[in-house]
Amino acid sequence: MIPVEICINASDAAAVEGAVSAAYDGGAATIELCADMHLDGLTPSVDCLVAARWAFRKRPGLMAMIRPRAGDFCYSPAELALMLDQIELAAAAGADGVVFGVLQAADYRIDLAASQRLLASARRHGLKTTMHRAFDATPDADATLDALLDLGVDRVLTSGVAWGQRGSALDGVERLAHTIQRARGRIEVVLGGGISPPNMGPLLARLPVDASRISVHAYSGAQIDGQTTIEAVRDLVAAVQHAAPGAITDVRETSSSSPGWSSQVAAQVAQPDAQPMHGDDRE
Repeated sequence: MIPVEICINASDAAAVEGAVSAAYDGGAATIELCADMHLDGLTPSVDCLVAARWAFRKRPGLMAMIRPRAGDFCYSPAELALMLDQIELAAAAGADGVVFGVLQAADYRIDLAASQRLLASARRHGLKTTMHRAFDATPDADATLDALLDLGVDRVLTSGVAWGQRGSALDGVERLAHTIQRARGRIEVVLGGGISPPNMGPLLARLPVDASRISVHAYSGAQIDGQTTIEAVRDLVAAVQHAAPGAITDVRETSSSSPGWSSQVAAQVAQPDAQPMHGDDRE
């Protein structure tokens, strides 16, 4: 099974509801909700999370970005405390998972102590965890993958291209294949970076998709004229299915169609004191 994840820009609650509904109806297995995509994705507001939860109904795939500012992935104690607060708020707003990455300022290797704190908070709320493309900013991807396995992180987003360099998942396909093989199904490898219907065949043909845990993550590749649409999401889901026959399940047939979220949550969850922020090439 190769699930499709759609990245949604959380500009305001109304826009989020429309985009997430399109992703839901188009057959997305998961969505990643990010604010300020022009800054490569920051923590979304509670209002947007509540709208996304309502629109994605009972499908268990609402992933919330946790990133308190744009720029690097090295955070101060105060920023780490804010991230912990944001995980609490995301859980209360109905998220199924959180997406984050924390690196050491000295060498850009994964910050194990900070990651353990964030993971502990997520686990208390039963949230899945994903390391975003901070993974591609680390100097040794193999060592980072091993650390994620030791930590028990559920998923990792990667394009196979070093952070800060231009290129898509097709450019990083050799590194992606290596990462998938090294993971041996112990962690879900989320393929991101220029994902779109036309490149699904060439990409998946060069990856060990059998007996591995992978998914694909798209932003503009699931849009028409800058908007996430049912048609664009369906085209991507169909392209993945065509590229890997029998390896994808149409979640529209297996998910409940009844809304699974109460509007009362919005009144129960307080807004964060500061407007959050994050930076990550979603293309």
